[in-house]
Amino acid sequence: MSRKEAISAAFGAAAATYGAGADVQRAVAVRLADRVAALPRPARPRVLEIGCGTGFLTQALRERLGAAAWTVTDLSPAMVEQCRATLGDPADTRFLVMDGERPTFPSASFDLVVSSLAVQWFEDPVPALARLVDLLRPGGHLAFATLAADSFIEWRLAHAELGLEDGMPRYGSAHDIQQVWPPGGRGQVDEERLSWPYPNGRVFLQDLKRIGARLPVPGHRPLPAGALRRVLRAFERPEGVTLTWHIAYGLFRREGVSA
Repeated sequence: MSRKEAISAAFGAAAATYGAGADVQRAVAVRLADRVAALPRPARPRVLEIGCGTGFLTQALRERLGAAAWTVTDLSPAMVEQCRATLGDPADTRFLVMDGERPTFPSASFDLVVSSLAVQWFEDPVPALARLVDLLRPGGHLAFATLAADSFIEWRLAHAELGLEDGMPRYGSAHDIQQVWPPGGRGQVDEERLSWPYPNGRVFLQDLKRIGARLPVPGHRPLPAGALRRVLRAFERPEGVTLTWHIAYGLFRREGVSA
């Protein structure tokens, strides 16, 4: 199974339980939607969403943007169907299974391309962002939220103190993202660190499993049960634990004036 197939399978298996463990994802989608709603846009913009999941960002944007022509996509067929069911299969929306790194549309097809917490799963984000920007009409915007470098630093440190590998993906910094914008426009990145409380480390791991996000970096072997218990003991506190979700918000505007 390829890495892409494994990601699709993991999130597909979590489609029914995603909402139970996705409080952070829901909050980030709303924060991204607020940023998108402040952008200039034409009447009834053509919108493409990459990595729709169960529809958090889709719903938040529909509430804020008004009339639009929506194309909603995800790598996982189960997620696409869950999003369709959540929205009630509206007539102004087409739902497609698609790899967001390799979109299947002509250049200049959309006024707005959006994605919440999917870009961090891209295998090669630099050319992928260039392909997404190519889909924008002149004056159009790419807007996304992605995990950044300090995400889950507390969990990583608990492993490091014991000389163990955590298996979490390594994310770029906001500065890293700022350096890889494609030509043909101007981009900016801002960031925030959400300190999210959990009763204990096991609940954190259960939430990752519920949303399908426990896929380790390639080549990582899961810790034996005894080693994981040691990590949990090093990580946990009587009052509960807090995990950092470091979120980078990227906004890019393509050169030109929209028609």
